[in-house]
Amino acid sequence: MNEATLSKIILLSMERDALDNLVFEQTFQKKIAGKFKELSKNQPIVIKIIGIEGEIMPSTLGKYTGLEKSSLTRMVDDLEKKGIVFRKTDPGDRRKVLVSLTEKGLDCYACLSKITTEMADEILRFIDDKDVEDYMNSLETMVKILRKVEANLSAGIKKSYPIEELPVHETINN
Repeated sequence: MNEATLSKIILLSMERDALDNLVFEQTFQKKIAGKFKELSKNQPIVIKIIGIEGEIMPSTLGKYTGLEKSSLTRMVDDLEKKGIVFRKTDPGDRRKVLVSLTEKGLDCYACLSKITTEMADEILRFIDDKDVEDYMNSLETMVKILRKVEANLSAGIKKSYPIEELPVHETINN
């Protein structure tokens, strides 16, 4: 990959992360501040994920959050102690464990969903439906590419190309 393309990717990634943090993360944290005093910073997001999925394997929860297995186990343990989630054996495969929300967890999820919807309404009023569709398509593309990279890294596959054989896309050079 040539230096200009790499530099552009790095800068765009950093700006995207900073804007995501500013527009979504900070806004979300401000909206929930004081409403969930018993929860740590990441626990509301985990509750949202479990609420969306219904029941979820901890490994899948780890993929969504990026948390290490030990950190995720501690978080689920803590949420279980607080009466927000419960674990059960997967009826289809007794070796697997599923995490679900309790009634208290469902109440938290409902409150978080209301906050998220209000937040989305505030943010999305600045863009039209085409922008939302483009954003979602971009996210799907980024996730697809990053999953491919992660799978190859996990498998230890190294693919190298001479720089002149790398495909250069117009969107990166513009």
